Amino acid sequence: MSQPILESTGHLLIDDFMGQEECRMLLGHIGDYRKHRGLLEINRPMKGRSLRYSVIDGEEIRANLPSIWELYRGPANDLVNELFGDSLEPLQNTKAGVNVNVMPPGRSEYRWHYDRTAVTAILYLNRVEGGETELYPNYRILLKGNKQHSRLQLTLDRCLQPTVVRRLFGKRKVVKPHPGRLIVMRANRCWHSVRGVEGSEDRINIILAYDAPGTRFEVEEGLDSYLYTQETPNTKDPNYAP
Repeated sequence: MSQPILESTGHLLIDDFMGQEECRMLLGHIGDYRKHRGLLEINRPMKGRSLRYSVIDGEEIRANLPSIWELYRGPANDLVNELFGDSLEPLQNTKAGVNVNVMPPGRSEYRWHYDRTAVTAILYLNRVEGGETELYPNYRILLKGNKQHSRLQLTLDRCLQPTVVRRLFGKRKVVKPHPGRLIVMRANRCWHSVRGVEGSEDRINIILAYDAPGTRFEVEEGLDSYLYTQETPNTKDPNYAP
């Protein structure tokens, strides 16, 4: 029953994917990691909503946060396959496959974008002021074949990005952070972003990405550099091929 819902709506919200105690346990593991290893801070100023957040990438998670790594490859993957059929798996690119995003209040937000992957799940671990995920499910006109990162795709995407166009043709959803809440979306078709975090608490969530077996992405190197290093990117928008 869920698969047709995802095909038609492009997303599914599950309020009780994880219990409060499990969320507190994962927050404790993340807190211990932060005490001993610190966090990489990314700041990419952009017109409108910028990319400002701290991240623990998948390689660090595999080495130091086994409970999150097991969640990624076990229960979360099982759910995604239940929703989409047994055809999706964790990414070969470990760094991008699973992340912990930490967004301190007052200066954090996440730019509007499409993901490179077919499916992304976002698991919220705590409740904060602000920091809502805004999304337009099934909004993208996605070219067939290996053209997702082409200049023609970029042109089509830019035609749909202005606010007035989104109001006319999109159906906006707003998801508030809540412990244990999971949103699953067809991520390479879903235009999404994170509003600025307010209040006094860090917004902490886990990003879990899946795609067809063996999938690689032509923009992988540039996009990984953009998301997981402080290096200056080679292109203005690494979601697209140079």
